[in-house]
Amino acid sequence: MEIIMKIDGLSAYYDGKIAVDSVSLEIPKNRISAIIGPSGCGKSTLLRCMNRMIEEEMDTKVEGSVYLEGKDIASIPKDELRRKIGMVFQSPAPFPFSIYKNMTYAPKYYGIRGKDRLNALVIEKLKMAGLYDEVKDELNKSALKLSGGQQQRLCIARTLSIEPDVLLLDEPCSALDLGSTAAIEKMLTDLKELYTIVIVTHNLAQAKRIGDYTAFLYNGKLIEWAPKDSFFSSPSKEETKAFLSGMYG
Repeated sequence: MEIIMKIDGLSAYYDGKIAVDSVSLEIPKNRISAIIGPSGCGKSTLLRCMNRMIEEEMDTKVEGSVYLEGKDIASIPKDELRRKIGMVFQSPAPFPFSIYKNMTYAPKYYGIRGKDRLNALVIEKLKMAGLYDEVKDELNKSALKLSGGQQQRLCIARTLSIEPDVLLLDEPCSALDLGSTAAIEKMLTDLKELYTIVIVTHNLAQAKRIGDYTAFLYNGKLIEWAPKDSFFSSPSKEETKAFLSGMYG
């Protein structure tokens, strides 16, 4: 198993209060790693540490290290880092532009030019997101007019437009209906052939359906990290067993 990211003794604080407490784990390449746990356990904070997004928030402090392919991400310029590690947030957040401009905004920012090249990229990534057939005749339509599920798939396609190595997703299906959730889950399962995916989810069934590895956080601590099958069938920690049984959540 090839490791693409390593988290080593990571702690994160908001206003001096610890949110992530000495977490260490290794993220396997071209797999889906699901992070689960009760509300407020540090899942989203951990995710935001993985591309330094937490640094954009006030009164935060991070200790420990995150490595991408052996390189400390603290030494990587933020623009370069966020090209390598893309992020999709809980609520769909398309730019208030056309679908086409949403898709070409980041590539242009990173220096990709040429109409033919951009057109090909738009088609390729929208197809990856399972969205192209639905929008191919309305690429100049405002992205804000898409349904919630379509907006979220557009945001994923937009993130893929700069070819990240790692795709981080923070509860990407929490506001979506069952049909949209199923479409995104299928897309993510297909995408792991090309990308490493880390997803935070409150949905245990979703983690079980699409995850290859599962991490369980509780009170900011990593309680258990294991391949999906053994995690759900024979967890080794009592806290994990209690969470999976619904004793707290």
